[in-house]
Amino acid sequence: MTKVLIATDKPFAASAVNAIRNVVETAGFELKLLEKYTEKKQLLDAVADVDAMIVRSDIVDAEVIEHAKNLKIVVRAG
Repeated sequence: MTKVLIATDKPFAASAVNAIRNVVETAGFELKLLEKYTEKKQLLDAVADVDAMIVRSDIVDAEVIEHAKNLKIVVRAG
């Protein structure tokens, strides 16, 4: 199953998360949510099995990409 991760240390509005969840789940994908993370390791663990990632101002550097073996797209919201 395709997995989409919302990863942000500063959470999106609940209505935005709900709208994203609706689109993702209607498409038959799984949504993972990582909000208010405080350590990069949390992000590295979360990206391990995702196909897509939505971030705000979070930094998606080479280390994150390296840990995200299935990652096909990163979307920056905002």
